[in-house]
Amino acid sequence: MKFLTFISVFLIMYHGSAQKKRAANPNTYRFSYKSELYKGTRYEITTKLRALKNNSWFINIPEEKQVELTSLFKKVKNQPIPRLYRKDAIVFLNTLYAYEDFLTIYDNALYEVIQHLKHDMRRLDFKFERQFTQAKIQLNRTQKEAKNNIERIDLLKKDVRDSQIKLVSHRWMKKKMEKYIGMDAVKKPDELIKEFKKVEAMNVFTMIEENKIEKINSYLVDQIIDFFYKKSLPEINLDALKLDYIDKI
Repeated sequence: MKFLTFISVFLIMYHGSAQKKRAANPNTYRFSYKSELYKGTRYEITTKLRALKNNSWFINIPEEKQVELTSLFKKVKNQPIPRLYRKDAIVFLNTLYAYEDFLTIYDNALYEVIQHLKHDMRRLDFKFERQFTQAKIQLNRTQKEAKNNIERIDLLKKDVRDSQIKLVSHRWMKKKMEKYIGMDAVKKPDELIKEFKKVEAMNVFTMIEENKIEKINSYLVDQIIDFFYKKSLPEINLDALKLDYIDKI
């Protein structure tokens, strides 16, 4: 019985000593941030911080600002002293989360812009088709009535081609826009929207800093139309154009 008691006391003392050693382990780092506990080895916490930095929510931070975040992250990663590691980690996290308001404003604005364009697509489609057909009619008339006016005819040919490109490009964009459903268009973007968000991130960030939030939507409308137009040019086929509203010219 005494032997069993001795064994029990020994085990209690052993486990207590082991827990103290773990608590005092210089390789264990521990701190809290935004109700989140960061605890473990430097490698484990650094891995967690890296995953947070690369989270899909934060990847839309402007590239120019990502440089600063990367520098702060490297400082944390290379800091071996637990007390200083904790300090550097909190500076990094403060800087990272400071972009949350920007990211929310940017996503909401882009969502509203996409919804606005989707609702306006049919009206614009009719408008651009009408412009094309009117340009074509004017060219045909001039070629019959003033066939020797080469300068005028060349100018009208350019008008026809420009209006045709605008129409076909618009229809390319229309098909893309029709696939964007709800907030997923922004939160889970395809390659086009992903690239657009990356290109315009710093411009939108600057507008927020300059208190021009009310101008963001109109700015994004102009930019996304231009962006889609340029993306469409290598892919559109002018010869495949079919008129949807007018049977013949």
